Amino acid sequence: MQQRRRPLLAVAFSVLLVASLYAASGPIGLVAPFTGDAWAGADEANPTDTGPSIERAVTGPTTVESPHGEATVRYDDQGVPHIEADSDAAMSYAAGYAQARDRLFQLDLQRRLMRGELAEAFGPEQVESDRFHRQMDFAAAAEASWEAIEDEETRTNVEAYADGVNAYADSNPLPMEFAVAGYEPDPWQPEDTLLVGKLVSWGLTGSFADLEQATVEDRLPDAASLYPDQLDHDTPVVRDDHNPMAGAGDGGDGAAASPDPEAADYEAIYDAIEPYEPDAGIGSNSWVVAGTHTDDGHPVVANDPHLELTVPPIWYEMHLQSPDTQVRGVAFPGMPVVVIGATDDVAWGFTNVGADVLDVYEYEWVDDETYRYRDTERTVESRTETINVAGAEDETVDVQRTVHGALIEREDRRVGVSWLGMTGTREAEAVYQLNQADDIDDVRAALRRFDLPTQNIVAADSEETLFRITGQYPVRTADGEVVAGDRIFNGSAGHGEWDGFEPYGVSDFAADGFADFERFPEVRGADYVATANQRTMNDPPFYIARSTRYADPYRGERIYERLDERAESGEPMDRAFHVDLQRDTYSERAATFLPQLLALDASQLAPREHTALSELASWDRRMEPDSEAALVFTLWLSAYREATWGPEFDAAGLDESYYPADTTLARLDSESEWFDNPSTRTTETREDIAADALSTALDRAEAEGYGTYGDYSQLELDHEFPLDFLDYDRRPMAGSPATVFNFRPDREPQAGMSWRMVVDGDGGVGTLPGGQSGNPLSTHYDDRLDPWATGGTEPMAYAPRGPVVIEFAEVDG
Repeated sequence: MQQRRRPLLAVAFSVLLVASLYAASGPIGLVAPFTGDAWAGADEANPTDTGPSIERAVTGPTTVESPHGEATVRYDDQGVPHIEADSDAAMSYAAGYAQARDRLFQLDLQRRLMRGELAEAFGPEQVESDRFHRQMDFAAAAEASWEAIEDEETRTNVEAYADGVNAYADSNPLPMEFAVAGYEPDPWQPEDTLLVGKLVSWGLTGSFADLEQATVEDRLPDAASLYPDQLDHDTPVVRDDHNPMAGAGDGGDGAAASPDPEAADYEAIYDAIEPYEPDAGIGSNSWVVAGTHTDDGHPVVANDPHLELTVPPIWYEMHLQSPDTQVRGVAFPGMPVVVIGATDDVAWGFTNVGADVLDVYEYEWVDDETYRYRDTERTVESRTETINVAGAEDETVDVQRTVHGALIEREDRRVGVSWLGMTGTREAEAVYQLNQADDIDDVRAALRRFDLPTQNIVAADSEETLFRITGQYPVRTADGEVVAGDRIFNGSAGHGEWDGFEPYGVSDFAADGFADFERFPEVRGADYVATANQRTMNDPPFYIARSTRYADPYRGERIYERLDERAESGEPMDRAFHVDLQRDTYSERAATFLPQLLALDASQLAPREHTALSELASWDRRMEPDSEAALVFTLWLSAYREATWGPEFDAAGLDESYYPADTTLARLDSESEWFDNPSTRTTETREDIAADALSTALDRAEAEGYGTYGDYSQLELDHEFPLDFLDYDRRPMAGSPATVFNFRPDREPQAGMSWRMVVDGDGGVGTLPGGQSGNPLSTHYDDRLDPWATGGTEPMAYAPRGPVVIEFAEVDG
């Protein structure tokens, strides 16, 4: 399915409406924003910029008592904290303190979203969000993950991090957003860190594609063939010359023994949950290159995850150092570990697999509280919770469960939901192990506990490269046969279950209901491997994903094309090459579609269209801000999509989110019935639709006042509060959803390269789309936006820099 205009953090970073702010705490000086009580703590919380400072050097560091041991925090020129500690617990405490200092409001919003507590702070507009998140019971899932942690050191470190967050919040003025919104945050709990993990995992794997597919099959049966199990393209992650260690064809074909419930209209229930489903367009790039192809003989790891672009960014960069840990990279605020980055010996990066780890079940109901399950009758587990609502009457929500997981009900339709993240998952342990990895064997060992989200990982130590998929992959059965998860299952018959899965408990991942880790697709020692959310391999295990969950192949094609060309040339793949590849704006999608457009009979076109066609013919296919042709192509493709799919999908009540992939559109035969508009008397062909779409595109450009691609592709990153001075500066942007340099201007909120990183033998470079600090008065609020937007780089230092700003002194706990 096509991308949907929704944020990964769902409502959390867009809920703060002007009315809510005024209702919560009055104007509070919004007209004169640098006066009034709301700003009292804005610069007290950060009395100096979070970077080298003359004042700090003169007055000395702030001393903070710590029950976990001694530590220091220095800040470099980018506002990145360098934390040195005498133990991992002391390091985690300092990390919690530093993150709260820079991002406390962001931490609290994430937690409120997942706990279903937004309405308590922001009013009735957030009740439906709270209702969904409580019915899914993400908070209970986080508690299950806390119970699943077996490693005591991990537990201690997560607890120390929570202590650090609370130490900052208890002893410093709160960020101005709390004063404006009129509430104070609750203490941070260890489970809240795992709840952030559920948030991230939901954003990458929480797809209700089965409900979408069922709706398409019910409303528009002829469209079923547009969503094949496997797209026929030639650029999988694992190529034939990689000699994968495992995985091809593993686990059967996933054919169903018999069909489950007939297609039914799931519109009401899907419409209710769709706003909280993650965007299907989320993706990333990564590649790893062996030292035989680099200038210094050291492997290179490059990664740029494509997620929401928010204010402040969704990543937080830090350098952590203790006797057992030396790691630099980025964490999600709320986590005391580096998720993407490098130790002294190992570097790694992630992209999304697109795996199917969520299933939907229908039941035969005996009465409102009882459903049939196999040969028994079961009573729904149920409890009623109160949703506190600021400025309105409180509301209640029934939180219900079946044997499969959460029960979601809307307009008399009820379905059970199993999602891998509902159980106790152990990625907190896995990432702690990654942060201490010395070689590829350590990485591989850590991944055994990386249950969620399901990811592609590329990694390298000084001698070897690695690619493999991570996570737990459900193996479903029905009537004793293995089946794929691409349908609504008959829950009463026990179809589609995952043996060993325990919703809101601790699952047995060694059971038959999960694929064997040792048989996952894996490549060790390859010259290079590139991932861009495309198909994993030519004959992928059926449990990984079907075509609707993969990205179109365009980014993957371009990355491999550049890597192949460089390898064949014999020139080393040095840092400059990898940085340039991350900045690549060549559109393979344009190269695919343009022949169809350029095949139009120019003599039949009006002068305006003829001129546009001539410009497209000479265009270099690069999505650059000053390009007129890039603008015309982008608007043409949008119009071409709409003209092809719109008439029949609209008639069936299906919006553009249901449209097939662009790969499918590109491969339609010129006489395909999908080009024929049933509302006209003529029979349209591809040429007719392409020509009409060109006119539509040019009309739109004139109406919108667009002259170049940069007029259309504008970076517009807004703060949660509707105050212009809190927003990042507008600017034209290169790139598109289909280019390596990835930017999605027509998505709300916008998405793209949320972090760019290249790690080589000389350390690494990386940059964020904004700044480290969430404090608008800090020089590090948006100081990294320019290098990020232009494809620039900044050093990832692995040695502490600058004077000590915060010193943690050990006290008895």
